Amino acid sequence: MSTDLDKLKELSAKPYAEQATAFMNVYWDRFFTEEKECEELWKWTQIFISLDKKKEKGCELNEFDAHRFLESINETLSVKDMREFLRSVDIDFNKMVSLTEYLVSKFKVKWKEYVSTPPGMDKKRMAELEAARTSVAAAKSKAENAMEEKKKSDEAAAELKAALDKVLKEEKKYKDTMAKYEKDSKDQNLGVVKRNKAANLLQQLKNKPTTALQRAKLTLGAAEKKAAKAAIRAGEALKRAEQAFAEAEEKLKELLEKPVAGSKGSAWWLNREFEEAKKFMPKSKLAKMMRNMEKRGDQKS
Repeated sequence: MSTDLDKLKELSAKPYAEQATAFMNVYWDRFFTEEKECEELWKWTQIFISLDKKKEKGCELNEFDAHRFLESINETLSVKDMREFLRSVDIDFNKMVSLTEYLVSKFKVKWKEYVSTPPGMDKKRMAELEAARTSVAAAKSKAENAMEEKKKSDEAAAELKAALDKVLKEEKKYKDTMAKYEKDSKDQNLGVVKRNKAANLLQQLKNKPTTALQRAKLTLGAAEKKAAKAAIRAGEALKRAEQAFAEAEEKLKELLEKPVAGSKGSAWWLNREFEEAKKFMPKSKLAKMMRNMEKRGDQKS
């Protein structure tokens, strides 16, 4: 049978976001009834993630990084006080600070009581949360992909512009050179040899443009094809992201419309992750997408 310490270690080994939502679910009515309180925990969690080399997959910080965390939230301690703090917060004595341990210390809750609190939601609710979590993760992933494809499309468009500018530049040189040769071939102030030489060079250019111009046009052709393909990929990626966002929004709306005790923290967190994922979408497309979501909501109500 698992001891309370075993339960704490198991909880502290979960990724930071899961530690945060577990704490929120248990203490929602006590500590997280205000949006600013939820946002503060979100902020702390993101700082833990940023300081951990494992990022989102991490679960605890070493002494040095725990000190950096406290500094970032203006709770700087001396080395001596920091070590005393670590001794008080490091419940499992592994010389590391999990988000769970910090929250237990910060909110002054009884850790044995906390780890022994049942989940507070049935299997159906857990399945709904998992489905929504999967949808939000998919939306974020597709939005990141759309942003990456948009970046590639923009880079290809920039290459296309540079290639076009090069062609225009070489064409100007080409035309200016031909104009000079034509003028020289007809200039009676020049000798016959120079006029004939100019006429010969003019004919050569008429028959075959300069190597630089030919190369520039080949580069332009390749850049046009690359830009067109990149634009198509970006458009397709954006459509996939929009569809994923619509599906995630639908599942989240269902969760938020029927709050269940013991899962309010998880529901809030998922919605917050969804809002964060929107930052990866182009602003114009996001605005259009949100209008469509509102229309669907009005039609159902």
